[in-house]
Amino acid sequence: PTPTNTPVPPTPTPIPDGIFCSTAPVAIPDPGTTNSIINVADGRTISDLNVSINASHTWVGDLTFTLSHNGVSVAVIDRPGVPASTYGCSGADINATLDDEAGAPVENQCAAGAPTINGTFTPNVSLTGFDGQAVNGSWTMTVSDAVGADSGTLNQWCLVATLGGIVPTPTNTPVPPTPTNT
Repeated sequence: PTPTNTPVPPTPTPIPDGIFCSTAPVAIPDPGTTNSIINVADGRTISDLNVSINASHTWVGDLTFTLSHNGVSVAVIDRPGVPASTYGCSGADINATLDDEAGAPVENQCAAGAPTINGTFTPNVSLTGFDGQAVNGSWTMTVSDAVGADSGTLNQWCLVATLGGIVPTPTNTPVPPTPTNT
């Protein structure tokens, strides 16, 4: 028989089915650190996690964004800028989605216009550490401004999650007695 090439259908990209966003803008101290918290009440597990960040800041190379949940912390953006320098990107504002499957790293972004970081990029550190965890609970985005003279605001951030089944809760299930012959 003659071998034939059977096309393999592409693997579909998961569609996020859980989007959880912060509700109020938070001022970023200059310099300093601030936290924004999202409390999620959803019992499903994370199959894939992306994070969107919308921030206004006059020198984004000053900023580090760290996401924390259930003992896992990931620096998703860490003083970005091209060319790499101790001062980072001098552009203003961020409107980005951080996705492990994206093509370009966020750390290399520094466009001329505003927002200087705009689009979908891979995070500084992979978000896979959250895969398999329950999405419920408290999520914290910590924003640090390392250098003075430039101020800003974390306008909003969102968890964009593809979620799996319900996280099992252990229960005591009674076992019926075994009948005996009389």
